[in-house]
Amino acid sequence: MSEKFGVKVEDIFDTMEERFRPEGAEGVDASFGYDITGRGKWKLTVKDGAMRIEQTDDLSGCVAVSKADPDTFVGVNIGQVDATGAFTSGKLSVEGDIGALGTTAKMFKRYSPPKKELTVKEYIVDMFGTLEARFQPSGAEGLDITIGYDIGGEDGGQWTAAIKDGQCTVTEELVSSPSLTMIVKDKDWVELMLGKVDAMTLMSTGRAGVEGDMNLAVKLPEIFAKYTAPGEEEEEEQELLVLKKTISVKQKFPTGPVMGKFLNGLKEKKILANKCPECGRTQVPPREICAECRVRCHGFVEVGPKGNVRLLDTAYYASPDPLTGETRETPYGLIYVLLDGCKGQDVFTHFLRDDQLDRVEMGWNEKKGSIVRPVWAEERTGSVADIKYFEIDE
Repeated sequence: MSEKFGVKVEDIFDTMEERFRPEGAEGVDASFGYDITGRGKWKLTVKDGAMRIEQTDDLSGCVAVSKADPDTFVGVNIGQVDATGAFTSGKLSVEGDIGALGTTAKMFKRYSPPKKELTVKEYIVDMFGTLEARFQPSGAEGLDITIGYDIGGEDGGQWTAAIKDGQCTVTEELVSSPSLTMIVKDKDWVELMLGKVDAMTLMSTGRAGVEGDMNLAVKLPEIFAKYTAPGEEEEEEQELLVLKKTISVKQKFPTGPVMGKFLNGLKEKKILANKCPECGRTQVPPREICAECRVRCHGFVEVGPKGNVRLLDTAYYASPDPLTGETRETPYGLIYVLLDGCKGQDVFTHFLRDDQLDRVEMGWNEKKGSIVRPVWAEERTGSVADIKYFEIDE
């Protein structure tokens, strides 16, 4: 084994067959020898787009024989030693046609040592050992906070990251009353940091908890860079070129008379619903057919504009808008409003004002939720965006 790089010489030769690239050996009909000091000799034969590697003392008939010590040979093959530098320094020598030997570089993919799988304890120690190095001051500008980590299980522990004046200090203890405390078991924490599970899944299944400022928890990816396990180089992200342009197609897609009437009503600050002639339920936005009675609905009534909140969905992860590609700032709230004049489950869905997420109350059964009212856009064009959002009626 190469003591310097922790890779066996035999590993290089044993994986040659799976790393072989036939397209790189096109037109090659030759044998190449390798003499590794203290380890042995190998002969590589390439013909008709195929290869054979064997360990032998007979290197006769080779167009080139390279000689090197184990560290140099392994280092060149894993990309840790420059081949030209090794050659000029005498650590690597070649007998025969050095140009022919150069063709072997195109025949094989670079050898990658197998990844070492750490134990849960080793992962956790490394994750918190690198926390200060992964701190990103640009994402913590103006913050004076403490973040506690309460990692349960036999391999867990307690840590605190104190952030102040653009500096981060990590101590192996849990201070009293931190700004935010992350509570999770050791194995779940490792899977979370390695990207094998997402935070929402852990929280929704009760395997993780957060105490303190939830908005701070959402900001953690900006404060700390992504964890990379030892021996794994983080792949450079591919540059994404974006051309923002609204696609213009010379076609019109009418919404139909029912939805068209609803959208036109928004221009006049009116929310229109249509009423089923059989069950009397109101549909908003209106639909041509009653979803329950399966009969056509013709009559329109004006509902709202105020109503009570029946349900609130808080979104912490936003998907890009399919038309513009833009992503909405998070967190934001989607509310289901039972508008005045509607009944049962005939709710209208829209956004809630961002700064009222922690103030709105939901209604259950006979209990009414917070009363909200629409905030209209100054210029209305007959689209759902004519209502910017709903806000608590105060």
